Amino acid sequence: MSLRLRAVLIAGIAMIVLWGLAAAWMMKDVQANLNRTLDDRLAMSARMVSGLLKRAALSPNTSPTHWADIIRVSSIDGIACEIRSMQGAVLAQSEGSPYSAMDPLPLGYSTRQVDGKLWRIYMLQDDRGYQVMAADRIDKRTAITSGMRRAVGIPFLIAMFGGLIALWIGIDRGLSPLEVLRQTLRDKQADDTTPIDGGKTPAELQPVIKALNGLLERLAQALANQRAFTDAAAHELRTPLTAIDTHLQVARLTHGAEALTSLQYAEEGVRRLRHTLEQMMVLARTDAPVHHGDNCPSVRSVIEEILARTEQDFADRVMLSVNGADNGTPVPKSMLDTSLRNLIDNAIRYSPANRPVRLTVRFENELQKCFIEIADRGPGLSAKQATQIGQRFWRGDQGRRDGEGAGLGISIVRAIMRRFGGALELKPNEGGGLLAVLQIPIH
Repeated sequence: MSLRLRAVLIAGIAMIVLWGLAAAWMMKDVQANLNRTLDDRLAMSARMVSGLLKRAALSPNTSPTHWADIIRVSSIDGIACEIRSMQGAVLAQSEGSPYSAMDPLPLGYSTRQVDGKLWRIYMLQDDRGYQVMAADRIDKRTAITSGMRRAVGIPFLIAMFGGLIALWIGIDRGLSPLEVLRQTLRDKQADDTTPIDGGKTPAELQPVIKALNGLLERLAQALANQRAFTDAAAHELRTPLTAIDTHLQVARLTHGAEALTSLQYAEEGVRRLRHTLEQMMVLARTDAPVHHGDNCPSVRSVIEEILARTEQDFADRVMLSVNGADNGTPVPKSMLDTSLRNLIDNAIRYSPANRPVRLTVRFENELQKCFIEIADRGPGLSAKQATQIGQRFWRGDQGRRDGEGAGLGISIVRAIMRRFGGALELKPNEGGGLLAVLQIPIH
């Protein structure tokens, strides 16, 4: 169902119900007032006849002929009048009067059925002994009420249907900015991330425009990062592939030790290429959905598993200290393992062979945070390098003993921490080197 039709239905049904209730209330009140007015007319007619009798100075003993000559009660269809004495003698009556067929009537208002028709009757008794009765038929009153209902109902229906048409047109005009926005979004090219101009849009659409512009801004940033990543990846992959190709050609053209050396260099290039591809796949997985069962109930166990898998010579250089009670974290175990492994590997490989790496784990259960500090004794970072670290495929090769790495480790750690509410801070270590502080949430 379209938004336009839904709005018209909701507003139209509400309008019909409210107007219908108002019309029913109004017609009920009008009918009550009409019946009261017609009753008052009967009473007024009876009093008027009684007043005429007083002026004529007639007594109940006057012969009926005198009454007929003096008082003329005309006959109107549906309206009747009759004058009786206290003894029940009919002194005067209109043609078609129903009273002669009635039993004695009480004073005041009453309703009786005569010859299959209902009559509304009013009986008045004056101080001279006359009984004056006035009546009108209920069907005549009903005809008047029906006429009033038609007089009110037809304009009501016209106004109601006209209001619905006006409502449809108004909502259609009111939703025209949505159509303009839809057309604008449809006409955008796949690489067009320019903001949408919301200067003339209604106030209700301004939050939508702002949200869309925010989405476009994030999309533009994502596209820029993707392009930068693609360009850097192409460069990083091209370099080892070129080196491998060169060494293989040398090995093909030479013999003996020189060919063996070229093959060793080619193998080294293949290993670096494999490592780069693995890091790129890890970086891509940081945005992938988390698998069930990849929870991490113990941070300390993850660190101990990483040290157990590390080469013995490197693991012996790591000095581990844990403060506070061990706890779990919402960061998946595989991603926490990847983050810590990258940081520990960097610290070990950048530190001199005779200098230890300090690994400190501090659980702050009150803050629901865990701080993991990895301090090395390497060359550290200059002010310029501090602004570059974390950029994809950027490596600080000075001080690194083996020259390996794809320049993606810090990017991977920051992407994981950003996704799960953690943080990574890199700062100079006291006494030289670099201090990496990993902050992760805990349960």
